Amino acid sequence: MSFEEKLKSALEESIEQIKETLFYKNLLDGQNVKEIYQSYLYHAYHYVVKTASFTPLAARRMGSEHLRARKWILEHSAEEMGHELMALKDLHFLGKEKDEVINGIIPIGVVAWMSFFHHKVTQGNPFGVFGVLYFLEGMAESLAPKILGPIMNSLEGDEKKAVSFFKEHGELDHGHLKEQEVIIFSAKLTKNDEDVIIQTLKESVQIKVFMLNTLMRDL
Repeated sequence: MSFEEKLKSALEESIEQIKETLFYKNLLDGQNVKEIYQSYLYHAYHYVVKTASFTPLAARRMGSEHLRARKWILEHSAEEMGHELMALKDLHFLGKEKDEVINGIIPIGVVAWMSFFHHKVTQGNPFGVFGVLYFLEGMAESLAPKILGPIMNSLEGDEKKAVSFFKEHGELDHGHLKEQEVIIFSAKLTKNDEDVIIQTLKESVQIKVFMLNTLMRDL
């Protein structure tokens, strides 16, 4: 298989792993949806706050010959900054006080994700960042539309306004995924770069599953 085929296949496999989590199954089945969703937004707030500034670190470590990839990473990072405010606003509609969220304990799943991402962009092959981003955007594009309905059905009145973070990433990440494919598949990558991207994607889903499993455990 070509690199493109391998990467897309790895993404499909990662999405299937997310579908096997209790988090995803309970949302689809309508079980305890509001509580699960509120916890998800709390996790989202904290991991966006902690990781939004990490991505440029990978661009900084890439060679100057990869100008297009570096610029895309910086532009993508700029677009993501501030998205934690959407999660904060959504949590407000669900009855969570701002200070309670901002000063709350960072969940262990977020700590794991934050540590994993920081290690990848600062220590390993910097092209690993594309493994993380390709997984996140591919997952959001595929799964967000499927679980938005059950989430909306669980909310009442003004609570139905609490979906800005979710809708934004489901819609925005479709464009980001296509943009990223153009960048990745046109870049002059070494075999090692390609292998690192695929391996990092596979590792990303493992950390994400850990986050979702601990989220469910701690409800």
